[in-house]
Amino acid sequence: MLSTLSSWLPPNTGILPYYMALLSVVSIGNSIQNLLTLHYTRRAYNGLFIRNPSLPAASATFVPEDSVNKLVPAPSPTHKGAADQVTPLAARLFGTWTLLASIVRLYAAYNLHIGPVYDMAVWTYVVALGHFGSELFIFKSMTFGKPQFFPFLFATTALIWMPTVKEHYVQIY
Repeated sequence: MLSTLSSWLPPNTGILPYYMALLSVVSIGNSIQNLLTLHYTRRAYNGLFIRNPSLPAASATFVPEDSVNKLVPAPSPTHKGAADQVTPLAARLFGTWTLLASIVRLYAAYNLHIGPVYDMAVWTYVVALGHFGSELFIFKSMTFGKPQFFPFLFATTALIWMPTVKEHYVQIY
């Protein structure tokens, strides 16, 4: 049984390929979860929002519903009418984005010797950290707690680790 399991593992040396493969499998599970329930996505994106009261009324040249600023963070968690932004569409989009990143990372776990593949995997972590950071600090769709800790930890770990060991994995032809 151990030989069967080891035949599925990345053939590289070091821990990085296993880290990437494990994160990819977990992330694929997260992608599936996004199709089945909003519960876990709502735990991560837990910011509450209200309609933006400063938007002008609808006119021939402006439609408030089309504004990217139509919602603003609620002044308090108990504000009347405050709601999250997690919808079934948002969860499916996030699940698709996560699945795509997982596929790139899983492919990279088995092909870390190929420079462009290695770089694409690094970029998936850059995009992930950029996304979560902007949602936390700019868009305020999340507050920092246990559900947010792990995405930040995994992306930050990879972004520190991968550039420092690139020469060990990538073969220069």
